[in-house]
Amino acid sequence: MRVRYEGGILVQEALKEVILDPARKTPGSIVSHGHMDHLTSGEVRRGGTGQPLPYGKEIDLNGFRVVLKDAGHVFGSAMVRVDDLLYTGDFNPEGGATCGRAQPEFVRDLIVDATYGRPGYNFPPKHDVESDLLNWLEMELANGPVALGGYEFGKSQELIALVNRLGVEVAVSDKIADLADLYGPYGVNLRYRRLSELEEGEHRDPRAYVLPPGWLRPPLDDSVSWLGSIGLKTAYVSGWCAFFDYTGRYGLDAQFPLSDHGDFEDVMTFIEACRPRRVYTAFSGAKDLAKAVERRLKIRAEALLTR
Repeated sequence: MRVRYEGGILVQEALKEVILDPARKTPGSIVSHGHMDHLTSGEVRRGGTGQPLPYGKEIDLNGFRVVLKDAGHVFGSAMVRVDDLLYTGDFNPEGGATCGRAQPEFVRDLIVDATYGRPGYNFPPKHDVESDLLNWLEMELANGPVALGGYEFGKSQELIALVNRLGVEVAVSDKIADLADLYGPYGVNLRYRRLSELEEGEHRDPRAYVLPPGWLRPPLDDSVSWLGSIGLKTAYVSGWCAFFDYTGRYGLDAQFPLSDHGDFEDVMTFIEACRPRRVYTAFSGAKDLAKAVERRLKIRAEALLTR
């Protein structure tokens, strides 16, 4: 089996081929999940076409046996098994409140996400971070509303689920709500209100706002400019908070290193459990991860995509 990056991750064997997470619209390709850097120009989330495939259902695609497995990254994210090859896409062996978790599988070839593939890129225990976030939120809500910033798809819905544990009202931007609305029919029940539905007299009530990160500081769009005048305490939530100071850079009140990716040790443990003969690494830490795999696990590894 041959693997390379060519407008997507191209898998070939004899006359068979399939492209995973293609950069351009490609008939017969597979998209792992709904983040814009994995979609074909974001086409599905912008009204394009795509055929959904449930987890665990094997299909024949261009001569390959293809089946999707839960990636534990965000709602609906999938690892893609192509015969005896597994492509993790973005994945998380710990999973989250709104998705399952990635389970290793014995394979011959493994293409693995290296977003946090650099040695030392490790997170604090997830349950500790969640507890810290909820404790901070509860304390700050005693004095007024609080805003949590996270990526619009995936992280924001995880934050809604976490805040729901406290029984505190959550209000979200319309775009976050549009995406969260899709979760309900699949059994993920999230409780939230839309910013656009709030009356002016409710703006200062003690609630949690879940917002896109760019909304945590001015300038704000005129339609939500009132957010800057109600004395919000603000926190950014991202795995990168384990390594960079966003509070000082952007004048925020707190930050929490909660990620929807596996960290370096998670990825190494996952690779070892899959027992592959060859590993291909992809995304930002690809070169560092490939070196670590060869050095520690003694498995042939190649950096496939290093953006």
